[in-house]
Amino acid sequence: MRLMESSERIGPADADVLVFNKGGRDLRLQKLQQGEESPREFFYGFFELENAGIRSAMLSTSGAEPGLLGIIADRFERFMASITGVGARPMSVRLKAATFESAKVLISYTDGFSLSLGLGLGHASKRPILIGGFQGLCDIESRAPETMRGVARAIIRRSLAGLDHVFFLGPADRARAIERYGVIPERSSILTFGVDTEFWRPEQAHGNGDFVLAIGQDLNRDFDSLARAPGANPTLIITRNPVRVPPGSTHIRISPGGFSDPHSATDQDLRRLYNSAFAIVVPVKDVYQPSGQSVTLQAMSCARPVILTMTRGNWAPDLMKDRENCILVPPDDPAAIGAAITRLRNDRTLALKIGRAARETAIKNYGLDKIGAGTVALAKLGLSLASKSSGRTASPCQSI
Repeated sequence: MRLMESSERIGPADADVLVFNKGGRDLRLQKLQQGEESPREFFYGFFELENAGIRSAMLSTSGAEPGLLGIIADRFERFMASITGVGARPMSVRLKAATFESAKVLISYTDGFSLSLGLGLGHASKRPILIGGFQGLCDIESRAPETMRGVARAIIRRSLAGLDHVFFLGPADRARAIERYGVIPERSSILTFGVDTEFWRPEQAHGNGDFVLAIGQDLNRDFDSLARAPGANPTLIITRNPVRVPPGSTHIRISPGGFSDPHSATDQDLRRLYNSAFAIVVPVKDVYQPSGQSVTLQAMSCARPVILTMTRGNWAPDLMKDRENCILVPPDDPAAIGAAITRLRNDRTLALKIGRAARETAIKNYGLDKIGAGTVALAKLGLSLASKSSGRTASPCQSI
């Protein structure tokens, strides 16, 4: 795990709160520190901790721990993940425990690392307060091999039992976790995600392109349905995932994009693409994860009309209004996707109206202030629990 230092360069040994996120934030953080323009939602409200006077540092969860033991742990845990379908790394967390010993609170924003904290440190006699965040907890078990789903369920339950508080990015995932894994409602919450509405903004090229855009790397994207949509609309799909394109579909272009690596494609390039496309399509499988959330909100903030699959994991079913600030389609329905694209292509007035309402929705409900306030609240909760539980001998969440 590599340190991602704050603007004040507070190291983990000096921080009260350590925040864990996946890799790829380093270059964006460097740009911000140099005064360059870069979207800030990738830090999940981390900068608001500094503004609130909370001494904090960010760590990347990517990479194996150094040394022979780190290599052994990494290989063993990868092997176990391939068998169980659960990407937990408790051995690696324990090897890194010395880095955490002076911290009062650990906050994780990734499913795998949150499970790792619960398994690796949660049942220790003395440890920091552990707060684990999940983007799609209740989909993990369903992706495990069928013969190992009971094992996956047991791993998840034990991991959750080691966490002091859990939070989710979508209400459906939280509700299902309470039902499926016995999460105590009072020890769980929902973190409202937000995007940088100043960075993701309309530009002059607004909607002048003759193509629809779809982008995403997570396995819950349903690009196959988009590829099968009737209408032969020019379509650019940016993903590293395999897409089954029907034979003869010359209107579909697949590109790896490189947006996961800011060195090869910048956030400004993506903003330009959003603004050039006449519509953004976010096709998603019917899962509990609020899949497609960041792309949807980025595009909405750019005042683009979004065609979104209405899944069980939708993060805001009360705010996403069909034909008002987006167009909603059922899961696994290529015909509905094609009809929505055709509707927007033929009615640019409707597309413009939806786009304007989309930006208003993003600014009002999904700005950085939302996720910043949520992260500060999590940190303050953790610090409060830490002050009450100093010297404890067992995890307070063993009843989960």
